[in-house]
Amino acid sequence: MVLIFDDDRQEWVGHEQEQRIVELHGRDAVRQDKALRGAVAVLAVCGLVFGAWALGWKDEPQPTGYLTVLDRPARGAGAGAEAEGGDTAAPSPAGVPPAPYEEVSDEEGYRLALPRGWVRDVDRGDEGYNVVNYRSPKGDRRLQVYRVAESSPYASLRAWLKMPPPVGFDQLAPLKRSDDGGRPAARLDYAADRFQGEPDIGGWHVIDHRFEAVDGKLYALAVYGSGADGRDEEEEFMTTALSWFCPPDEICPAPPSSD
Repeated sequence: MVLIFDDDRQEWVGHEQEQRIVELHGRDAVRQDKALRGAVAVLAVCGLVFGAWALGWKDEPQPTGYLTVLDRPARGAGAGAEAEGGDTAAPSPAGVPPAPYEEVSDEEGYRLALPRGWVRDVDRGDEGYNVVNYRSPKGDRRLQVYRVAESSPYASLRAWLKMPPPVGFDQLAPLKRSDDGGRPAARLDYAADRFQGEPDIGGWHVIDHRFEAVDGKLYALAVYGSGADGRDEEEEFMTTALSWFCPPDEICPAPPSSD
């Protein structure tokens, strides 16, 4: 009898026994193949389910963030604005002239601040410079601006005083030198009964201010108003006009709010 060594069992077996062993190995291989195919199928199904779930999760809407803006009182509003009656005036915004003035860019290149609704005209000055006039609708108030040719503001006003004065001229204060931000200036304060070409309003009050501007050139600003209502209105007008004045071809910052 011939014996054969079985490597799997690690023993010597006969021919018939070897045949049974071969058959058993064959059945085991078939079973293992079926089990392997089943495992692969299960894994494939699991993969499809996971992929579908992942795609569905990705397409779900994301959480939305919201910014809540709280209502705040307007700038400058306070207890006075909320008081009964609401008569407290709001301060002028930065970079805007105080009411009732508005910023004006004149055709000659000047930046000015004027009451709303004033009318402009231009005269030719003696020194060859245009004299710009802005008048109120009634003609009882006026702003005049122009270049001057003299060597200094004081000298310019001294030269004006040597000319024939308007009717009823009355110098209200001595000719005054001043210093506008480190630049020379001078001022003449006077009254007059009337001016040629202007309406008869029962007497005028005039402030004539001559000064060196940021461009190093000399200019005149003159404000005219009724002499019957005091001088405060012209003083206020001159203060606003000077603070907002900017000569041609210059960039000037807006003055701070006076409120």
